[in-house]
Amino acid sequence: MIQKSDQPTGAAPAGGTGTTGVAFPPRSIAECERQFVAARRTVLDENGVALQAVAPAEAAALAEAISQARQVVVIGAGRSKLAVEAFAMRLAHMGLSAHVSSDVTAPPVGDGDLVIACSGSGETAGVLQLADSALQAGARLAAVLAHPQSQLGRAADLRVVLREYDGDGTVDASHQFIGTLFEQSALLLFDTVVLALERAGAVDPESMRRRHTNME
Repeated sequence: MIQKSDQPTGAAPAGGTGTTGVAFPPRSIAECERQFVAARRTVLDENGVALQAVAPAEAAALAEAISQARQVVVIGAGRSKLAVEAFAMRLAHMGLSAHVSSDVTAPPVGDGDLVIACSGSGETAGVLQLADSALQAGARLAAVLAHPQSQLGRAADLRVVLREYDGDGTVDASHQFIGTLFEQSALLLFDTVVLALERAGAVDPESMRRRHTNME
């Protein structure tokens, strides 16, 4: 049984230093609440704008490619990888053969397979290497990215663009830390594609529930 200690852990007095050694200015509870409300509005507004900007035809093309693929393998790095891994999980719930490239059980890819790469910049070296290997093996490449003119964007057979960057792709237009909006909206995009497939009759929620792991 997990027991709580009577001593506070990781807490620092107002205006003091936390466990990282970084000093924070004193803040009242009211100020923290106000900042949370403002931050929540920023996150909701930015993600709403990002999803509204996605071209429905691009999302539909991704959904069609998924439904036609022999198997789907996803690739990514960092938090983008977490988003696309969650997508692979939902695809498995739909009864598709879906895998994460870094898993030791990931199968080889080839003709008839779809590899989905998630990368905001479209320039992450490890993702580019995996994408190139997939293309060399004959798989189809779909890219979810913020910068369509990147190396990944140019190499992909189909693209879904989540706008986050200005002009040349180096300036973050979001009020959140760089990359955060892309990672958030990528997860929401993937869940939206799953819901669209579900509503289009590709799968029913009950069959998805039955495929959810019982080892938890």
